Amino acid sequence: MRRKWRAIRKSLRRVSSAIKTIFGMPDYDRYVQHWYATHAAPGIFPMTEREYYMYALRERYEKGGVTRCC
Repeated sequence: MRRKWRAIRKSLRRVSSAIKTIFGMPDYDRYVQHWYATHAAPGIFPMTEREYYMYALRERYEKGGVTRCC
C-alpha cells in the first residue's frame, strides 16, 4: 500500500513540475535537485524557497524576460 502512495505522490510531483514549466512558474523542488546534483559543496546551502521565488520573480520581470502580447 505504501508503494502505491509513493508512486502516486511521485506522479503528482511530476505533473506539478510539468505544469509549472509550461506556465513559466518557478519550480523550487527542481531547483533543489539541480543544485545538489551540480553545485553542492560542504558548508554551502541552496537558496531557501522564499529566496528562490524572489530571485525567479526578479529574473522574469526586472530583466525583461516577460513575453506577452500586451
